Amino acid sequence: MFEIEAHTAATRPPDWALEQRALFDLFADAVDRFVADYLDADGEPLWPPEDHVGVDGFDDVVEGFYNWPLVYAMGGDERLLERAREAYEGALRRGSETQTPFGHPMVVDEFEQCRDWFHMGEGNLYTYNMGLAAPEDETVVERAESFADMYVDGETGNYDPEKRLVRGPMNGSMGPDFCDFSAYEHHPYGADYRWARHGLPWRDLEFDEAADLLDPDNEERLFEVLNERCATGDIPLNLNVTSLVTNAYLHTGDSRYEQWVTDYLEAWRERTAENGGIVPDNVGRSGEIGEYTDGAWYGGYYGWSWGGYHYVGIGPTVAAENAVLLTGDREHLSFPRSQLDVLIDEGIEVSADAVHDTLYIPHKYGDPGDYHYDASGVLTEDDGEVLWRDGWYEFQPLKDDPYAFHLWYMSLSADDRERVRRLRDWSKRDWTRVDPRASDKHGAGSEYAWLAYLEGEFPQYPARILEANRMQVNQQLEVMDEEGGAPATVDEDYLRDRNPVFHRGLLQLTMGAPQPIYYGGLVMSQVRHFDPERGRPGLPPGVAALVERVDDDGVDLTLVNCGSQDRELVVQAGAYGEHEFAAVRTDGASEDRRPDASAIRVTLPSGTRVSIDADLERFANAPSYAFPWE
Repeated sequence: MFEIEAHTAATRPPDWALEQRALFDLFADAVDRFVADYLDADGEPLWPPEDHVGVDGFDDVVEGFYNWPLVYAMGGDERLLERAREAYEGALRRGSETQTPFGHPMVVDEFEQCRDWFHMGEGNLYTYNMGLAAPEDETVVERAESFADMYVDGETGNYDPEKRLVRGPMNGSMGPDFCDFSAYEHHPYGADYRWARHGLPWRDLEFDEAADLLDPDNEERLFEVLNERCATGDIPLNLNVTSLVTNAYLHTGDSRYEQWVTDYLEAWRERTAENGGIVPDNVGRSGEIGEYTDGAWYGGYYGWSWGGYHYVGIGPTVAAENAVLLTGDREHLSFPRSQLDVLIDEGIEVSADAVHDTLYIPHKYGDPGDYHYDASGVLTEDDGEVLWRDGWYEFQPLKDDPYAFHLWYMSLSADDRERVRRLRDWSKRDWTRVDPRASDKHGAGSEYAWLAYLEGEFPQYPARILEANRMQVNQQLEVMDEEGGAPATVDEDYLRDRNPVFHRGLLQLTMGAPQPIYYGGLVMSQVRHFDPERGRPGLPPGVAALVERVDDDGVDLTLVNCGSQDRELVVQAGAYGEHEFAAVRTDGASEDRRPDASAIRVTLPSGTRVSIDADLERFANAPSYAFPWE
């Protein structure tokens, strides 16, 4: 393996390096307290209660610890991995004992029985993080294959290989036929939660406005229509299944998984072309667009008339990322790019300040009708009705959805960087500020501050994000102190709301990676670190890493040994060895050294540092979870 040795003294390590190592230690101690306070004596979550009957919430439980294996894989303590394993096994036991209205448990064959891929995308982030953390664990590998085969093998009925479609908006280990909206018992899909806030997804019903659905009798009518129009067939959100299948490929290298991902993505691209360049949000089991919506390409579950681009943009972006990873062909990105461009072309410029205009893009599409409903922050008519123009409505700045950012990150093209700039909300988003409060699960836009750092506009970012992460952990520890044990009220979110581990800053700084798309994306990174002495992923004890440049040429990376022992580490190009080190220069040297390898070995004596300027050939290798020395 190509070798580099550090020679530059770092007797006083930089503050960011010390803060980074302290954060790893803080996470481990916080997880111990979390498990002691919020899991029962058998290591099981306290929710669902024994008498619970339902289909929703398993993903929320897993979200309470899903990122612990990821932090372990970056260099965190062994306790993060072990505690995560214990919590997940406990959650599986609890889920397999919790009944649904359908006569079988919430979790069957260790997988959710029948749910949408907004929620299953969230819950399976744990599955993908375990691939990074413990690819040698036989149970992890077996689950990866069995989960993927629920779609690739076709025995569950989830997937129609001839028509290349997932056969239901909800699917899982029991197949796609257990989707009954009335079984959700008015939450979270009831009128008060969703419809009065977002407006009706259809204009051909007997209701005049969304507020009419607050009448329970009308809500029952809504469930009838939902079951008629939204309980069967394919939707763009199902493209998140490509992560489950890509995960199996990363463990096995089996070409049938790669083929499934590219075939399914291509099917959606063909439907989009057939629909005039806009991805349809509902496809019947026959393969016909709008089969259950009287021919309309909009009005499907999680579609253009429901949550709009916030939901529709997930699947195309995730699937394109996975296809690029598997094939190396960045042309796949033209699919999500085309959808973003449709919205940009329909956008309206609104003055934000004396210098800048913000582009308000439409997030939804629907038929003409009454659009009086609570939609704060969107453009309205003079009478207060939500602006509707040629079918498009809910014109507002791009939300904190990271789709444009991920498009740039995967391509690193100037045009995609310009799209990010074009969609900036100049009225509120300060790109040179880090919010010290605990961010929400979506990332709260921290990628934009990181981008400002990479472009030289925010040099304080490493210190600020690490300080914010430490404050966020301390906020959660204060909650633990105040509660002194299990909370008085336990619901499906209780673990997620108290999770003391925050991974985003470490991802950005150590791996040059953004927050994965939260609803089911895989980690995509520039580099990844391994500890050959301990035979595990992550930075060795006492070693800190900082990615200081990410562009189409390559990366700049600084490594510091803050500890008292000499260390060795292996730096891999990409999270899965998918990239190649074409050339490296160390400590400002002008001479190129050419590793022509996906990994390099770095020797870091105690109290030293090294700066590596690396040219990368991106997506040059078949990706794998395998450790680089294998």
